[in-house]
Amino acid sequence: MQGRLSFLSLLLFLSGSFCVSVRAFTSESILRTQTNPGSVFPSGAMPNADTLFSASVGKLFYEIAYDLAASEDAGAYEVEQAIIFIRAAMELDGNNPSFRPLLLDLASRNKERDYSSLVYLLLTDYVDEFADLEIAEKGIEYLLARQETPEEREKLLEQMLGNIANNNSVLGSELATMLGILKAEKPDLKAAEFYLVQAYKNNRYNKHAFVKLDEISHEQIEPILYLEHFRLALRENPVDLEAAIAFALHAEQLQLYDVAAVAYQYCAELYSYLYPTEILSSRIYIPWAISCYNSQKNRSKCLEIAEQIRRTGKFDLRLEAIAGRAAIKLGNDELATQILQNAEQKAGQLVTRNQQQVADGSADSQTVRLQQVDATQMAWFYSFVVPLPETALMWANNAFSSQQNSVAAASIMAYALVINQEYETAKPLLKKFGGNQISDLALARIQLIEGKNDTAIKTLRDSIARDPGSFAAEWAKDILSRQGQKYVPPIKPESVLDGLEKSFGGNIVPVFTRPEQIISIEFSVPAREFPYGSSFDGLVTVANNSSEPLVISDGGLFTGGIRIDADIVGDLNVKIPAFVSKRVRTTLLVGPGRNMLIPVKLFAGELKKTLTSYPQATLDIQFTLFLDPVRTDDGKITNKLTYITPAQVHVRRPGIRLTSRLLSDRLNNLVLPGRIEDKIQTAELFTGLLKEQYAFSSRMSPYNITNADGMTDLLKTGLSHQNGLLLNPGRNQWEVKVHTLADMRSLPLDYNLMSAVSETLNNDRWPVRLMALYLLAENRQSGFEKVLEWVARNDSNQSVRDMAFLLKGALFGGSSRNPAPAVEKFNEPIG
Repeated sequence: MQGRLSFLSLLLFLSGSFCVSVRAFTSESILRTQTNPGSVFPSGAMPNADTLFSASVGKLFYEIAYDLAASEDAGAYEVEQAIIFIRAAMELDGNNPSFRPLLLDLASRNKERDYSSLVYLLLTDYVDEFADLEIAEKGIEYLLARQETPEEREKLLEQMLGNIANNNSVLGSELATMLGILKAEKPDLKAAEFYLVQAYKNNRYNKHAFVKLDEISHEQIEPILYLEHFRLALRENPVDLEAAIAFALHAEQLQLYDVAAVAYQYCAELYSYLYPTEILSSRIYIPWAISCYNSQKNRSKCLEIAEQIRRTGKFDLRLEAIAGRAAIKLGNDELATQILQNAEQKAGQLVTRNQQQVADGSADSQTVRLQQVDATQMAWFYSFVVPLPETALMWANNAFSSQQNSVAAASIMAYALVINQEYETAKPLLKKFGGNQISDLALARIQLIEGKNDTAIKTLRDSIARDPGSFAAEWAKDILSRQGQKYVPPIKPESVLDGLEKSFGGNIVPVFTRPEQIISIEFSVPAREFPYGSSFDGLVTVANNSSEPLVISDGGLFTGGIRIDADIVGDLNVKIPAFVSKRVRTTLLVGPGRNMLIPVKLFAGELKKTLTSYPQATLDIQFTLFLDPVRTDDGKITNKLTYITPAQVHVRRPGIRLTSRLLSDRLNNLVLPGRIEDKIQTAELFTGLLKEQYAFSSRMSPYNITNADGMTDLLKTGLSHQNGLLLNPGRNQWEVKVHTLADMRSLPLDYNLMSAVSETLNNDRWPVRLMALYLLAENRQSGFEKVLEWVARNDSNQSVRDMAFLLKGALFGGSSRNPAPAVEKFNEPIG
């Protein structure tokens, strides 16, 4: 050891020529190494003689790796450094559960290196029901990207399904979906269907699996599955209007009118929430009214819907017709007559006025939009609502003469001809424009006149099936009953309803709840004041206040994204935007009344650097938490759910009161036996005070600092003295040395400090050498390249050699890739 000390010191401070040759390995040869199934790394790796354990230093190396990975400008070089540090952390403390997820994340980021074996083994160890899918899916994406052919990707997915899928149902669903899609591309549709079915069974919120399954096996999917799919999509995102309408529409098509009526009401409430200044869209209120009309217990709602639309100044003949017919069903003939007569009179006036305004060019777009009635609607009204065959034919002829290529106009024209007994005239129109509900009804009436009863009955059933809840279907059902037949839905609504109740209980249609009432957030820290030298973390609590599960997914109300900004005021003013920015997906569902807990590291990165570098400053820190952050048009950051206010929490870090007694006690502590933790705190204080002095060496401090004569030398002596923090000869002091070296990052080193740091390169504890090497790279001097060459070749520890090789390539050119990747080293089983 003494010979090495002298040699490295000379290399560091003197120029010289020293050539080394490094035996070359390829990453392919590393990956071909046989692996032990119980190990993370190939069994052929060289054993490490420096077997050490330290939870403290392991955590320190983890924090360095975390900061490197989280830095805004982190590239391949920083990721490689972080990998070395996290591997070193695992070597020192293999039981810390935080280490492996970070290593998995880091290895999956580096597209330039082939860490396939490592990523695969880490995945098999990491994935369970509580795994963060954001990390796991990055690993899977990395592995798939390294496969060159679809066959290789298929084989890999099959392996992962066997080894990983059973540990996490959601991830297993994603794997099965990817494999199913690959099978479909071959095409092997039977295998594709098998995997996609498994994917959907494992996670019924898996839209990709359902859509692909529908694409290749549409005929085999039962109607209740479609309805369930749309209902789950609405649960996933309660403010997705299209999902809400799709659910309501499908319920209506299955003749679940009670369900559809409530579902369309949900759509109406959601529409008003999303577009508070807009009039409710007819694509909602018309099917809503129709569903209520066909639902005995909701029929009176038709009158309320019509009144609601009238109050906006809008006139809709279809809605007035539904309201009038509903009044008849309710037994209120007087009200029905009033509604229908008013509608007939208003519609006639509007058609005449609108035609005149269009003709003379005086039409007001707003008036036309709110009070639009055309001849086709008038013909429909007199055909099905207030049956007047001659009047219906007049309006139908008016409509068709101006729209001869319109299917709707042609169909109502054909029907009007039929009810006026002009059958032969109607036939050419039906032949050219047939295939819709009204034309089928017209054709069935002709078939009955011609005595083709069986054919007519089939045509009537077809007509009804196209839209069973419409007025045309109501007429078709009446004609069918006069033939002694009864319309029976192809799918019994009762059986579908039973299936829905089994899946959703009594909550088949959710109650509309404003998003800000569904989710509430709390951001907490363990205390409001933290003295210098203490670390602290935070806890984000996302509460589900609704009666439905909260789905954390790409399409969910909350996707799992968080951002935390720090605003430091007081003796210093510093803004640190997005110093925490990540997505967390450790759970798919948060049950009603339950919470999702997200721990966050606050004492890290730029904030930690600021707090430790100004020990005498009193600082107030405001943390602002954003959920699924988005940037507004004016450049501000806010929550995606804008009605939820970003959460804030305030903490204070009082400045340390520096006295001669305090410094004296800390110095005495260095030479006396004592707790390792106390000496580590002394190292943080001494390096922090030196950084503070250096920061204000050429400018005025904005706050009062104690800087007595000789204090700088005293602090440096505490670091560099033979019995000081860096060079204390005690074998149990190596942890102190590592922490001290880490604290000295970003501290300019003079000759004495540089000499002391250089000497630690010869420490017999490899973590000290690793940290010294990393620190010297920040303050490199002439000859450092030769030091790196020597260490990369000769150090007994793989992590130290890897770091030297990486630094040499990055700082002095040439390859920065270690021939023997650091992460391909361990033999011990995953703890």
